[in-house]
Amino acid sequence: MNNKVNQFVKKKKKKKLIKRIILGLFVLIIGIIIFIYKAPFFNLKEIKISGLVTISNESLQEKLKHNIGDNIFTLDYNDIVNKLKENPYIKEVKISKNGLNNININIIENKVAYYIENKGNFKIINNEGIIVEEVVDISDRALTKISGIDVSNKKLGESISDDIEVPKTLDEFYTLIENMPEGQKFSEINLNNINSIICYIGNVEIRVGDRENLLDKINLALNLINQGTIAKGYIDMSVDEIPPVIKVSE
Repeated sequence: MNNKVNQFVKKKKKKKLIKRIILGLFVLIIGIIIFIYKAPFFNLKEIKISGLVTISNESLQEKLKHNIGDNIFTLDYNDIVNKLKENPYIKEVKISKNGLNNININIIENKVAYYIENKGNFKIINNEGIIVEEVVDISDRALTKISGIDVSNKKLGESISDDIEVPKTLDEFYTLIENMPEGQKFSEINLNNINSIICYIGNVEIRVGDRENLLDKINLALNLINQGTIAKGYIDMSVDEIPPVIKVSE
């Protein structure tokens, strides 16, 4: 009888001990969570931004200054991304923690290479055909003129055309612009008819046709220009599988 009583007492004490341990762990975990979320040690102190090309670090820091002092574990990263993407120059945003109170933000900017003149101002266009800025002067910028498209009713952040071929064409031309030989540049690209693209290098008009084999067509035109075959006039490559028609002007 005594053995049964002793065993019962031991089991009861063991259960109480287990309950106390569980309660203690629960209180400890709650305490740690409260400490993490409330301790100033985990408040955001610094935001480091990388990947900037045309955007100033100061302008983005100003936009994010209200996040300084927030708990790093409760930061709304999506809100930061959306806030930064209000700037049409920004294409992608990647955020990572750096220690206990710093974050790193890597920016991938849109590729800006074009402009369209509109009512005395200039709408700046990226490689995807998005209007990223409107300015009154572009004298200090190396941009290529786009003609043949009406953007009078287009706003910042909008595409210059509903034709899906236009951004594809601009992106291909951007690759060409990045790799143009020294001393050569596109002065204008006319996109009035996406299947009859016309571009200009110096005094030479290049009738490209559609964007199929665009790289090969422009390379051929550049070779003809660099070899002195043509310095003024036009090169017509708008008909596939036919040698280009070259018309030299005096």
